[in-house]
Amino acid sequence: MSLSPALMKKTDSGVFQTSLFLLSTMTVLGGAIISPSLPDLERHFAYVPHIDLLSKLILTLPALFIMIMAPFVGILLDKYGRLKFILPAMAIWSISGGIGYFLNDIYSLLISRAVLGISTSFVMDGVSVLLSDYFQGSRREKALSKQGFFRSFGGAIMLIIGGYLAHLNWHFPFLVYFLGLFILAFAALNLFEVKREHHITHHATDKKSGFRFLTFVPVYILTLVNMIMYYTIPTQLPFFMVDILHEKSARVGESLALSAFAMAFIALFYAKLRRTFGIYLLYAISFFFMLAGFLLISLIHSYPVLLLALVLSGIGIGIMLVNNSSWLFSLAEEKIKARAYGFLSSFLFMGQFISPFFSQPLVRYLGLSNMFLVTAFIAFVGMIIFIVVSVKSKILKNKAKT
Repeated sequence: MSLSPALMKKTDSGVFQTSLFLLSTMTVLGGAIISPSLPDLERHFAYVPHIDLLSKLILTLPALFIMIMAPFVGILLDKYGRLKFILPAMAIWSISGGIGYFLNDIYSLLISRAVLGISTSFVMDGVSVLLSDYFQGSRREKALSKQGFFRSFGGAIMLIIGGYLAHLNWHFPFLVYFLGLFILAFAALNLFEVKREHHITHHATDKKSGFRFLTFVPVYILTLVNMIMYYTIPTQLPFFMVDILHEKSARVGESLALSAFAMAFIALFYAKLRRTFGIYLLYAISFFFMLAGFLLISLIHSYPVLLLALVLSGIGIGIMLVNNSSWLFSLAEEKIKARAYGFLSSFLFMGQFISPFFSQPLVRYLGLSNMFLVTAFIAFVGMIIFIVVSVKSKILKNKAKT
């Protein structure tokens, strides 16, 4: 699949890339937008049985539906194209998210969040695969860097805006979702469907060149482990800051935003880092930063040190997320990219959903500080594994040259 010089020039324009990356950014902000509203929302629905659980589902239910839908979405995107699903799904995303402003029933809110998750899976997978359609080789690495920046920087801004709006009224952050309608119009004017090559083949050939799940298992497992580890921060940090550091809860959003800014900053340099270190050594480096961050949180109970730790862990996960996408697209053939990325999204959100089930038993039996220490140990193991893999890979390459 290749673009004409005219289309390639169009994809390099600032307007085109802004429309693509804004579309990508909005869909990953679903949780960040309303997260600061949850305490007031829970108090508002205090009369509802099991509201302590139901209020958390407002945040996690979209992730569950993305996890379930993403593999099927990938199949549809590969078979029928990208934009015919992305654009309607973005409209549904905006409406199902923004309607929360008008709802005053917890179960109606939960239904709207489920619809939000389904639409997010179409937009998020579709935009990422579109990116791989538009950009090849080193241009793709640069585009993935910019996408990582837009997503992380946008997440940081939304944490701050969501906190401010939630302070006024828990309903107000839901209005931010309606911005998606303006971004949808912008994207519809600029994005285009890439014509893909279709080959008539026998079933035997399809089996040889089709989607092989085992090819991508290392990327999927890494994504799952990454998110289980990293999501111990947004799920446990509020309690750590209030119960151990004795900080005000208002500082939680600002602290998480700092981590997101670090993710955005490092994402800008991914293309250069990839050329310098390669995929495997970059994984070792990202695990090192996560190890340093989790160790600092666990061992030194100080708010300034916590901020440093969040920057370090943000750098680590920022490298890791872009590296996962880059590795997957380097392994995937053109006709199965969407399917491969669909499973990546599924494992990513599976990690988010599972993370509390990993961290909470550790907190119960070992305490908050030791939970972060266990997470640091996992990062240490990951770092050692990829140092070994990187060294072996270089030895094999050198042998192949000689």
